[in-house]
Amino acid sequence: MEVDNLLIHVNHGLTSGKTIHNCAILCRNGKIFSVGGASAFKDSIHKFRIDLPDCYAVPGFLDPHIYGFKGYSIMAENTIEAVEEIALLLPRHGVTTFMPTLRATTIDKELKILDALKDFQSTSGARTAGIHMVGPFISSAKRGANPIEGIRPFDEGELKEIIQAAGKSIKIMTFAPEIQGAQRLIEILLENDITPSMGHSVATAEHVLKAIDAGAERCTHLYNCMNPLHQRQIGLASTALVDDRITVELIFDGYHIHPQMIDLACRAKSKHQLVAVSAATMGTGLADGQYNFGERKISIENQHHLLEDGTIAGSMITQEQAWKNVIDFTHFKPHNAISCFTSNPAHNMKLNDRGYLQPGMNADIVVLNKDHEVQFTLVNGKIAYIKNPEIIKTYEQAELES
Repeated sequence: MEVDNLLIHVNHGLTSGKTIHNCAILCRNGKIFSVGGASAFKDSIHKFRIDLPDCYAVPGFLDPHIYGFKGYSIMAENTIEAVEEIALLLPRHGVTTFMPTLRATTIDKELKILDALKDFQSTSGARTAGIHMVGPFISSAKRGANPIEGIRPFDEGELKEIIQAAGKSIKIMTFAPEIQGAQRLIEILLENDITPSMGHSVATAEHVLKAIDAGAERCTHLYNCMNPLHQRQIGLASTALVDDRITVELIFDGYHIHPQMIDLACRAKSKHQLVAVSAATMGTGLADGQYNFGERKISIENQHHLLEDGTIAGSMITQEQAWKNVIDFTHFKPHNAISCFTSNPAHNMKLNDRGYLQPGMNADIVVLNKDHEVQFTLVNGKIAYIKNPEIIKTYEQAELES
């Protein structure tokens, strides 16, 4: 819905370490034109206005790790249709930018999906920002929901074939730092402006430190699909927690990771080195039950997504639920916690035009009520989701109540 020249007035705004009280945001031409205390906007000229004095505004959430959503899978035959539908669904959960994520699979299927997505950009709903590729160069022992047939030893020729097929669409690749040739893999990824992310791994601290020295400074869904913390056996999880060079993904669902372990990560890492991800799958958003997803049987039990052998098969969390959890589970104050969903992933995804409530940024904005439920979402200044359209008022010129 077009609402150019829109003034938003809310109780407060949260943006990367700052709270803007009695917040007003003026959006023009898809950008944030100005933002600040409402009294400064008393005489502003605007065509549309939304007043929600009991709500608050945040930058749109960015999610660099999404496999699917509500019955749609990136790995399906109709990849483009799936991504388009996912893009339309995500704004109701506060997500304005996302990375379609590929599980490990056969080389033929990888190349087919990458070719289909290499020039794709969503034009409605949440915006895509390149591809996150998990595997194929990961540990079979910590593969999680990745099928065994999709996991292979590192092959330089295959990696270059994958990169060529994708154009320049791959932005993150998850790999296991203990694999033979890890340093060369990192070198090739960096040469092609792809962020190496360590995960699905049984690496020792020695493997991890060598990978970090080679340029790998990111960890995929910390704690999950890696050896657990141990007082003597140090691996990827513990090294990622204490090494200041590493930015980590976290799934804030309280199931993949116990709430206390989430708070541990939030205390160990700089508040700028935490990236909230959903790792959402095609089961996310569906009711409990038994499902056949392609050749796989999936159970959703108490809103947990499980393979037949009981393996957790991705997350059921949506990002507005995760946002509430980070406030409930951790010591973070909301104005710092919001960075995990906004400015931190924006930096990590190398996007410098979003993630903040400040002039010149994309008008990617989410307004939530006091229970942290999404009321409406703007993507590039357009309404991508709105719970109650009647909140939009039209004026040629109007004064904002201070």
